[in-house]
Amino acid sequence: MASEITIDRLFDDKRFPAELNWVFVVLYFPLGLMLTIVRFFIGIHVYTIACFLPKVSLIRCFVLRVMCGVLGLIVVQHDLNRESSGSPVLVSNYTTPFDHVAVELVRPNVMPSVWDLPNILIWLLGYRDMGAKHGRETLIQNASRHCRESSVPLLAFPEGATTNGKIGLLKFSVWPFSLDQPVQPVTVRINRPLIGVTSSVTNSKWWNDLFWFLFVPFSVFHIRYLPVMTQNEDETPQEFAKRVQVAMADSLGIVPTAFTSIDKLEYIKRQLFEQQSSSGHTGHRSTGQSAAVSQPSEFDLMINQVKIVLPHVPVDVIRKDLALTKDIDLTITNILEGRVTFTAEESAVEADRASSPCFNSVSRQSLVQSTQKSNVNSPVAFPKNPQDRQRTFEERKKELLDSARQRYITKHGPSN
Repeated sequence: MASEITIDRLFDDKRFPAELNWVFVVLYFPLGLMLTIVRFFIGIHVYTIACFLPKVSLIRCFVLRVMCGVLGLIVVQHDLNRESSGSPVLVSNYTTPFDHVAVELVRPNVMPSVWDLPNILIWLLGYRDMGAKHGRETLIQNASRHCRESSVPLLAFPEGATTNGKIGLLKFSVWPFSLDQPVQPVTVRINRPLIGVTSSVTNSKWWNDLFWFLFVPFSVFHIRYLPVMTQNEDETPQEFAKRVQVAMADSLGIVPTAFTSIDKLEYIKRQLFEQQSSSGHTGHRSTGQSAAVSQPSEFDLMINQVKIVLPHVPVDVIRKDLALTKDIDLTITNILEGRVTFTAEESAVEADRASSPCFNSVSRQSLVQSTQKSNVNSPVAFPKNPQDRQRTFEERKKELLDSARQRYITKHGPSN
C-alpha cells in the first residue's frame, strides 16, 4: 500500500479545505483578528517565562500550560501509563512547526538545533547546540553525552520535515537511533473543531502558521505515548529506525513510506516551477506574437551553453533544471552527478557523425558515455569527501569541454 502513495498526498497545499464553513469564518473574522493581537502580546509573556524558569520546574509546566491554553493551544495526553520518565530519547512525528511546544508543555525536553544559528538565538528558541553543523558524528557524540549526563530527555523529529499526518510518515533519519539509548515514541495529531483551517501547508513560513494558530479559537494537540523501544543486539540503527517508524505509523493509522525530507524539497521545487511555467505561458500569450520574434534571452543563452557541453541532454531537461538552479555550473553538476533523469538524444550523435565523418570517434564515445552515466537509472559513484568530489567534477567537466571543443573544430575548422 505504501508503494501506491504519491508524495503529494503527504502534504496539504491549501490552507482552506473545501468543506470549510465560509459563512462562519466571515462572521468570526473580526473576533479572530482581535484574538490574534491580544494573544501575540500574551505570547511574549509566555515566551519570557519559558526562557527564565527552570525547565523541569512544576511551576513552569503549570503556568505555561495555562497560558498556552489562553493562546488557544490545548494538549490532551493519551496512554499515560506508557510514559517512561527514564527514557532519554523522545521521537515524534512532525505535523507543524509548533509540535515541540505541545510536547514541551507535558514533557520538558531538550531539542538539538540542526540550524547554523547564533548561540543567543539558539538559547532564545529553546534549542541546544550539539554540533549538528559539524556533521552527524559530532551530533551523535554530543547527544549521547547529554543522555548520559542529564535527566532531561532529548526530543527528535526523525522525519525532518512536516507532513499532514493523515496518509503516511516520511522515512526516519538514523541519528536518534544511533545513541544506544531506549526510545520513547510519541505520536502527535492536531485538530481544530470550530474552524478547520489547515495547520501547516507546503512552502508556508512559520509566521504564517503562527498567525492561524493565534487566529482560530483553539487548536487541540493529541499526544499519545507508545511503549519504550530498545535496539536489538542484531539490529542496525537503520533497522531500528524502520521498526519505530512502522510502530508509530500503525498507531496513527497511516503507513510508513520511503519518501524523505529531501523528496519534499524536490516536490516543492516542482510546484514552484510549474507555477512559474504556467504564469510565464499566460504572460507570453498576453504580450502577443511580437514577443516571439524578440532576440534570445539570457536564459536561452544559458541553456545553449549547457547544451554545448552536454549535447546529448534534451533541451527541456536542461531548461527545467536551470529554472531551479539559475546557474550553469550547478546544472552541469546535477546532470553529471545523476540528480537529473533523462534519456540521451542518440539522434544528435548520428546527425553529427553524418555531417562530420572525420570527427574523433573516441572523443564522441567518451562524451556519450559521460553524459549517459548521469541517468538516475545508472548512478555514478562519487567520492564522499567534498574536495575529492569537486576535483572529480572538474576533471569530468574538462573532458567534456575538450570533447565539445574538438567537435567544434572538426565541423568548422580552427579559428584564426
